[in-house]
Amino acid sequence: MIDIADRLTATYREVRTSDSTDAACALVIRRRFRCAVDTVWQAVTEPDRIRAWFAPFTGGARVGESFEVEGHATGTVLECVPPHLFTVTWGDGANVTVRLAPDEHANAVLELVHAGLPTDGAVRQGPMWDVAIASLDRFVTEDTADDLAAWRASAEVQTFAQHSVSAWVTATEASGAATAEDLADAVRACLQRMAPDLMPPAPA
Repeated sequence: MIDIADRLTATYREVRTSDSTDAACALVIRRRFRCAVDTVWQAVTEPDRIRAWFAPFTGGARVGESFEVEGHATGTVLECVPPHLFTVTWGDGANVTVRLAPDEHANAVLELVHAGLPTDGAVRQGPMWDVAIASLDRFVTEDTADDLAAWRASAEVQTFAQHSVSAWVTATEASGAATAEDLADAVRACLQRMAPDLMPPAPA
């Protein structure tokens, strides 16, 4: 099960803008996990564990090694400072940085920054990261053997993705990067990819 309301309200989302015209934005996600930093670190840096919660993964996770996350991106590991910092290139011109730190109860707080995005990039990429982090949370805190693809295709996860799209539209508007009207194409594309069963039927 996924608590949609909890996921929406307990996850911090931000869109940051820069002066660059072709890579104007970065999305920021921050989420607390009910487990230790080392547990989350292993899940985000060990290939076998990445495959279990994210997607088929080939390549390496050490500095200088290249990798491919099937259906998402290819990249190269730029930084790896256990158990607190992991930075990779992500596709063409983008970087993803994961930072981990303990809170006052020794639970892991994860911050993910996906930088080098166009102005609609947070709407196109943010819901994917929201669902991925929900899957990571299941992996590190629950004893589940559910099929990952079936879980992602479930009605509750598609509904969560649908609400996540709206949340990223709101965050993008708040940043001043784009208006809801500017983001219409990105919204449709993301919903088609992440929540296809909830898309309205095409006009006759």
